[in-house]
Amino acid sequence: MTGWRRFESPGAGRPEYREIRQEGIRCFLRWGPVGGRGKGSTSTLNDEEHARRHAARKAGEWLRKGFTEVDPPHDEAGPDPEAKVLDVLRAGPRPQAPAAEYLPVEGFDEVYRHVTAPGRPVGFHEYVVLRDDGRGAVRFAVRADRSDAAAVSAFLGFVSTRRDLAFDGSSHHKVPLPEPVGAFTHALFCAPALGQGCVAYPAVADRVAAAFPVFDCEIGDADPEVLVDARIHGHGSLPYADWARAPQPVVDLRFDVRPSHYRGTRTFKVFGTADLEALVAALPGADPASRLDVRSFRGEIRRFTPAEVPSLAEVRSFLHG
Repeated sequence: MTGWRRFESPGAGRPEYREIRQEGIRCFLRWGPVGGRGKGSTSTLNDEEHARRHAARKAGEWLRKGFTEVDPPHDEAGPDPEAKVLDVLRAGPRPQAPAAEYLPVEGFDEVYRHVTAPGRPVGFHEYVVLRDDGRGAVRFAVRADRSDAAAVSAFLGFVSTRRDLAFDGSSHHKVPLPEPVGAFTHALFCAPALGQGCVAYPAVADRVAAAFPVFDCEIGDADPEVLVDARIHGHGSLPYADWARAPQPVVDLRFDVRPSHYRGTRTFKVFGTADLEALVAALPGADPASRLDVRSFRGEIRRFTPAEVPSLAEVRSFLHG
């Protein structure tokens, strides 16, 4: 992880600032008027080298526009290696917030549960599996109206015996379950940077991982971090707190279909089922040179053209494996 770099420009009126920090495959940006309320965004790149180049390119762009690099900001809210996860969660993200109640889960060691909006279907059951003497954790949440006690208990048992897995230096692990949890066949463990299980709590954000059950077809067998990030955080992302959902298979597309409402791609990108169905529907009337490449979660690729238009049932069967 690199520290923040800050750039300032007097501008035409009120001075402005730009800040950037690179962490793994992500670049965090902040900008706004000096002394005023700013904005922020996160860019997720293909790999760490790509992220480093992106950060350097943004810095060079600001310098060319007349910004000057100044001393980096002092962030009072940052990681605290000795902070206990439960203490931070109970205190809440804001000083004025009421203390949150995290109660031990009977039958499990160092596992706690917090219920939001108890008694209401819009609420969530949040589970925290502690590790490292309470300084780290694996966290997941289940929608209250989609929660099944037996499934949650089975998943807690699985996660509890693997609570260190998300901290081995890998971005993620897709692990087969010994027995299905509800209808799910696998568990996805995400390192803190990928899982973003505690981004609202900077003191422990880098020590809280995420885990949740998935269907085999929902995460690619050989997915790099950037693709998993897109699947769980991007547009149309996996509703992983819904434990009663139908499978939402990987839909990776590379295509050039003309005419259509979609701009072609030279590499595989993450799309949704609705996008795939729209492109398949456009194939019969498309230019003969048009192509649609579909990649499944196993890495298998099928190419479709105006001369070979698949049925939606055929495509769904391919994606579900």
